[in-house]
Amino acid sequence: MLVFSDENLEVIHRSGSSPYLLVTFNEMEMKANGSRFWGQRFCEKADISALGFISRRPNWFPAASVVKAVEAAAPILRAAPERILYGHSQGGYAALRYRRRFNAAVAIAFCPQISIDPKAVPFDGRFARHFSPDLHANMGIAPDHAAGRAYLFFDPFHAVDHQHAVRIATLQARTHLVPVHMTGHGTVRAFTGTARALSLIEACREDDLPGLRALARAARVMAPMRPYQIAVTAIARHRAWADQFHARFGSAFSPVERANFLYHRANRHIRDGELATARTMLVDAMTYQPENPSFARRMAELDGRIARRLGADEAAHS
Repeated sequence: MLVFSDENLEVIHRSGSSPYLLVTFNEMEMKANGSRFWGQRFCEKADISALGFISRRPNWFPAASVVKAVEAAAPILRAAPERILYGHSQGGYAALRYRRRFNAAVAIAFCPQISIDPKAVPFDGRFARHFSPDLHANMGIAPDHAAGRAYLFFDPFHAVDHQHAVRIATLQARTHLVPVHMTGHGTVRAFTGTARALSLIEACREDDLPGLRALARAARVMAPMRPYQIAVTAIARHRAWADQFHARFGSAFSPVERANFLYHRANRHIRDGELATARTMLVDAMTYQPENPSFARRMAELDGRIARRLGADEAAHS
């Protein structure tokens, strides 16, 4: 049932038999369509009572709209004494940013950002294009946003997500960091499946940190993105290992993962002065993402460098 809609987001309510209300916030790739919310399939399979917040675009759930939405959903919230917030990336941000607004007992956040304001997070330019001064004034997660307990899941090897996680935990009381190694920015995907997701929620409800860490260890071993993350991470220090992982597991990478691995490996070849090999890899990467402007710019830069090297070699032999 649609309970709220404005220019920024929609809110959908699903009745269920769970002893808690799961308030979900979507990641940026999902957009509101009037009938679906993030985590809906899981809630249907487990018959969970849910309140789904869905953005119309990647907008990091502007506070003005969330305040109105919470007012519209007040009868539903009052009927649910235990509220659990749940989200990934921009949704993870919302789960932590609005803990107090919902008077949440628990917030579960995967790979959240403390802000997307370029001035507040100069170390992270991934989402700067979605920042709007009008929508996002004072958007940063702050100490007075905390309520209940929070559990923040992230990959320590993902340097940018790691910085966000540490900053958030420093600011927000009763926020527990749960590392899930080699899952990249897709940590939430390691916990897919009804049984595993339910185990995660129950461990958070019970504040069972040893159980959570054991669950995270088991999840990361079976995580579908693990071979890709190991291969990409190894490029910086263990190039031969990265190549071996790519040779063994690369056929199972998604097209995006294949393109990203080839792009990052090409960049390492460039740093090592192996320009011809780098160009071959960039060409391969562009077959998977021909419209990617970053790949095209890198190719133009590389071709310029190759031309200059050829010119220098010809001059040296003339």
